[in-house]
Amino acid sequence: MNSKKVTSLIGLFLVAIIWGSTFTFNKMALDGLTPISLMAARFMIAFIIMLIIFRKKFANISIENCTGGIFCGLALFFAFVLQTYGLMYTTASKQAFLSGAYVIAVPFLTWIAFKKRPSIKTYLGAAICFYGISLLSFNKDMSIGIGDTLTLISSVLFAAQIVIAGYYIEKEDAAVMATVQFGVMGVLSTVAVLIMKDVSFISLIADMTSPTSLSVIYLGIIGTAVAYYLQILCQRYTSPTATSIILSMEAVFGTLIAVAILGDVFTLKMIFGSIAILVSILINEL
Repeated sequence: MNSKKVTSLIGLFLVAIIWGSTFTFNKMALDGLTPISLMAARFMIAFIIMLIIFRKKFANISIENCTGGIFCGLALFFAFVLQTYGLMYTTASKQAFLSGAYVIAVPFLTWIAFKKRPSIKTYLGAAICFYGISLLSFNKDMSIGIGDTLTLISSVLFAAQIVIAGYYIEKEDAAVMATVQFGVMGVLSTVAVLIMKDVSFISLIADMTSPTSLSVIYLGIIGTAVAYYLQILCQRYTSPTATSIILSMEAVFGTLIAVAILGDVFTLKMIFGSIAILVSILINEL
């Protein structure tokens, strides 16, 4: 294994840790913001920072050089809308594991995009993952909560972003792709805030040292600008499937951080469900 691939794998592992922490910080930020205001603030912060740092790359940019970033931004926008609203109706620790289900969706989406048929172990992993999801999500009457449903749909869209990034990374600059995707997400979120006449963001300006404000700053700089740029940069040397497997470890980190900071409690049923999802991830890696 060459040094670039090793470095990229380490980088993706760091991204997984950062993403794992965002579930807790999102939950804290939602105490003072609506989901759409949180998204607008988070992604505009990331967009402005990236645009300042990489401004020279945009001197003679054309729309053809931004296609991957635009598609990634659209996929992530709808993914985050569903995930953020879903977090209002479920716990951060539970959502962390359910979001990790995107690792199962990536091989099937890769099949569509790259004509690479999933292996038998992918189907086995998908079956075990579904079992784990059922333990985590289904109630006694076999119904599933709205928060868990929104989270599962968002995980498919997160998988789509990974596949799209993998498809375009050989053609486009990583910094440009990351910046454009943040711009798309920030603009769409801001437009939604204006349409909804949402003024909850005023609380950010009123007290920049509040837990809500500090959470948004962390999410914008570390959880978005740093993490997503690093993800796209590292994907140049790894496949979409390998990327999704490493990034899915965010489920473990997200759960541990939520339990430590928010005091989330796991039942025995949820523990078995989490183990099943983790096993399905490992099966796809072996």
